[in-house]
Amino acid sequence: MTVSFIWPNKTKDTWLRAGIDYYIKKISHYIKVQVLQVRGVRSTQAMDPAEVMRREARSIMRAIPKGGFVIALDIRGRMLDSPGLARRLTDLEARGTRDLVMVIGGAFGLAPVIIKTADERLSLSPMTFTHDMSRLILAEQIYRACTIRAGEPYHH
Repeated sequence: MTVSFIWPNKTKDTWLRAGIDYYIKKISHYIKVQVLQVRGVRSTQAMDPAEVMRREARSIMRAIPKGGFVIALDIRGRMLDSPGLARRLTDLEARGTRDLVMVIGGAFGLAPVIIKTADERLSLSPMTFTHDMSRLILAEQIYRACTIRAGEPYHH
């Protein structure tokens, strides 16, 4: 199985980017992983957030691998604990999922079209995180799920 992370724009903060890279490298010891960073929208205060999300959605939709199982990160999505995420990855793999696609929106979130067409929605927390912080949290949780699946002691 390949896990693809799709998100718009670069991660701004160097420390967050370093953390994301750290976990992406660790994930690659267990499964294939790729980051598909798509073109975002430079929004201005005058720009409608819905328009920003629509524009980002076009880039995101083009980047989704054909036949990929898409999980949209959405605050109204299903919440899983870490062992639950590990079980979900195992279940998807057992069902023959070859391409798992994890999509995180930009500063305004994901456009409704992405959420509606996703196969599943997942929430990291009922709290609000920056989109850059969400990238780091998701990468760490995928790594944690991999170690749980491998029976390794990272998760106590």
